[in-house]
Amino acid sequence: MATATASTAFPPCGHRVRALRATRASRATCSAVEQRCPPRRRMAGAGRRGKKPMMRGIQMGSSLKIARIWGIEIQAHWSFVLILVYGAYLFSRNTRDVLTGAIYGVVVILLLFVCVVLHEFGHAITAKYFGVNVPYITLLPIGGVAQLERMPRKPMQEFLIAIAGPAVNFVLAALLLPVALLVVSMNMRTGTMGALIWSLMRAAQSMSLGGLLLTLAGTNLVLGIFNLLPAFPMDGGRILRALLALRLRYIPATRIAVLIGRGMAILFAIWGIFGGGIFLLLVAFFVYVGGRGELEAVQSRYVLKDFSARQAVNKDAHVLYTSEPISRAVDYIMTSYQGDFPVHDLGNNLVGVLTRPRLVATLRGQGQEGRVVDVMIPRARVPVTSGDTTLADVWEQMLERGSRVIIVQDGDQFLGLITLDDISELIQVMGAAKEREDTIAGGPGSPTAASAPEARSTLDMN
Repeated sequence: MATATASTAFPPCGHRVRALRATRASRATCSAVEQRCPPRRRMAGAGRRGKKPMMRGIQMGSSLKIARIWGIEIQAHWSFVLILVYGAYLFSRNTRDVLTGAIYGVVVILLLFVCVVLHEFGHAITAKYFGVNVPYITLLPIGGVAQLERMPRKPMQEFLIAIAGPAVNFVLAALLLPVALLVVSMNMRTGTMGALIWSLMRAAQSMSLGGLLLTLAGTNLVLGIFNLLPAFPMDGGRILRALLALRLRYIPATRIAVLIGRGMAILFAIWGIFGGGIFLLLVAFFVYVGGRGELEAVQSRYVLKDFSARQAVNKDAHVLYTSEPISRAVDYIMTSYQGDFPVHDLGNNLVGVLTRPRLVATLRGQGQEGRVVDVMIPRARVPVTSGDTTLADVWEQMLERGSRVIIVQDGDQFLGLITLDDISELIQVMGAAKEREDTIAGGPGSPTAASAPEARSTLDMN
């Protein structure tokens, strides 16, 4: 249903100050550098390798790998155990045999989440059809997350990806309901409609095969309908945004969808407070925060699409050499705003990169002892792009690789580095102007003029 991600992409300038303190720089120097450091904008959707994003701006923690199907890793978030405990409690309290009720409750929850996984595979298979990779699916107490590396550029493709999940629920309901009716009718003494209705009511309240099938069929029907509500970034909200984008530019379409989603989130919260339960409160929170992060991602990509990697390269950047001491990098950080450095060998060939987080970790662990070559990241581990690549695609590539820096080159010629800090500053400088330009040019227009968001996942409140 929704998109998103992540962790802090841009280490604050405090890292620079801590590096100086690690080298026993004076407090006065640290304070001066801290004042000179510009504030870093937190970019929605940016994350580091190993972090499992759920929705933009919401960080997911540890997950347990369950299986791998068609190249998609299925994971269960650690909090998933809470819904199993709740299911066991819910069914055990209404029966004399507490253990049987608890086991039945766990079975019901597990089967429901099998349906959730199938829902997510509806998104994933459709996304793969359009060339969008889906690395993993994560199960949460409130639903599932299909992690998409990106969303397709065309609104109709986004529409089909979003609607595929609820469609799976409707198909499951249509398949399960006849089987449930058949199982229940086998225990009927008479074949009247009244007897069938009475048997269905009894079966729905019992721990039986018929009751289990009815529960699964009814829940799939409810999930399909619920996920179609226009609460962006749920499936219904994403469908709404895709339809709006057929007539509007992408940013206005996203703004409208986010505004409606916030309204739905408020309604969910009110409903949750006055009897709907904590589930709806959680849904309200994720919808509200996820929508905000999605809008930020769309705006960021819209700014970046008109710039090439060649334009963003710092042509006056300091270069480190493999034979130089680590203290040389510290000197450059103290006298400039540069935090990430290309590393050349004595033949002036690029052999690696030294990033600010890597330098800070080294200073904390061993101080300034050692050479640059000992702590740099080898070139083979750093993503590479061409000078003509748009910054929107550069950003996407960096996110996919979990890297804060990328090498820009034309053929074998090294042009320079681009960091997430560089992209963040460009968004800050150009974002306001682009936003006004889009507002003035709004209305009907090419939906791809403002490219689709660098969306990271679909979240379904199942």
